[in-house]
Amino acid sequence: MKKNIKAVIACGAVLVVAGGGYTALMLTEDGNNNSSVSTADTPIVIPEKIIDFEKTDITSIKVTNANGGYESTPTGETSEDGTPVFTVKGIEDLNINHTNVLALLNNSSSLGCDSIVTENADDLDKFGLASPQAEVTVSTASETKKLLVGNESPESGETYCMIDGEKSVYLTATAAVSVFMNTKENFLNLSLIEAASDGKNPTPEKITISRTDLDYDIVLEEDVVTAESGTSGTLATHLMTSPVFSYLDVEKSQDATQGFFGLSAYTALYAHPDDAQIKASGLDEPMCTVSMKIKNGESYTLKIGEQIKIGEGNFYAVLFNDVDVIYAISAEDLCWATLMPGDITSRMIFGTYVWDIGMLEIDVNGGEKVTFTGKGDEDNYEAAKNGEKCDPERFRGFYKFLLKTSGEDFVIDEKPQGEPTVSITLETQDKQTLQTVKFYKADGKKSLIVVNDVPCFKCRTAYVDLLIENLSKFDSGEEFVMNW
Repeated sequence: MKKNIKAVIACGAVLVVAGGGYTALMLTEDGNNNSSVSTADTPIVIPEKIIDFEKTDITSIKVTNANGGYESTPTGETSEDGTPVFTVKGIEDLNINHTNVLALLNNSSSLGCDSIVTENADDLDKFGLASPQAEVTVSTASETKKLLVGNESPESGETYCMIDGEKSVYLTATAAVSVFMNTKENFLNLSLIEAASDGKNPTPEKITISRTDLDYDIVLEEDVVTAESGTSGTLATHLMTSPVFSYLDVEKSQDATQGFFGLSAYTALYAHPDDAQIKASGLDEPMCTVSMKIKNGESYTLKIGEQIKIGEGNFYAVLFNDVDVIYAISAEDLCWATLMPGDITSRMIFGTYVWDIGMLEIDVNGGEKVTFTGKGDEDNYEAAKNGEKCDPERFRGFYKFLLKTSGEDFVIDEKPQGEPTVSITLETQDKQTLQTVKFYKADGKKSLIVVNDVPCFKCRTAYVDLLIENLSKFDSGEEFVMNW
């Protein structure tokens, strides 16, 4: 081991001459020196490093600790700066965090010494070195050294350690030896999907959430109109298509539609888990499975198992895609595990811009049936009622009232009774959107809103009554009533 001397040996020589009271150098004729010299003090030597190897010479780093341990070996490759690349046995086929492996290599090849506690330790127990916290065996082609890592010192940030077979106990930085307390799972990359550096993540085409506590899937699909035209009556990029059709609240739905990107685990629990570990983690029958499909053909699947406690935090055991690792991911990052449809839906029923409408048909049960048609764009939109041109601004005013249709209560599986009070059919000029909305009388002065033949919401019947009234006012020029 290479050693530099930090302490310089100080020697003093005192020449004492007796008699006459003066100091002199007395030389006899035959050259004898009558001066006397004292004995030098015992030197204290502090090595600069406890371990010092060339990285390129290391053939193996074996670590044994309370968590089991691991072995790291060179891959035969080198990085751009010539540093050998190491891997960890047993997880070579997985996505390894090479920054962590490099930290292991750095501290195994060169471990600094801050001070010597003793040069002749008889009682290793008081340093935690009789039963070390970790044993690190570093091997080259010509030699092997084993580092024993003991307890933390009362001195902040320092840990006791020694070389096996020697007597000296050293202090080294705790941060430098913390890597030796790892499991092999600590060397796995915890980033599941990288987020785009410019913030422009791809838009998922379809997200399906299946849960054991729900008897339906929650399906979120890209709003094609928004994607192709860049405009819509809603800012959200997605629609809910199951269990009901609904527009989404742009802020509340953000995590559900974009949460895959930048998703990272807190830790890796098991690499290459066996059946028992998968079952214990609740992943043999996941409580939640989230699948995401992107337009470029890529797809991702997230399986969520048991909820677990780590310290004060709440986490879920997770399997991601075909990666053979069980991760622990914060419950805060897995909104899909507890998401309910009403959590992210917008109350808006109609989301089409008025100038995109090609046909709007309103059929009042026992009353009038009106068909509006439109053509053009935002600047030159033309409207007609029952085949006759009408004031486009008047049509805009009436449609503005329709946009105020609000799903006040979210419902699933409630059956409509009788005939609809009002039926509305909307089709866009480009034929990409065909939407039907029907209002049925329900209990408690409420009306059930059925969108595309699926019951979705309830609203106050007072709104439906006002809708009929405003429709009857269309040709009168009276102002439409907007509040109910």
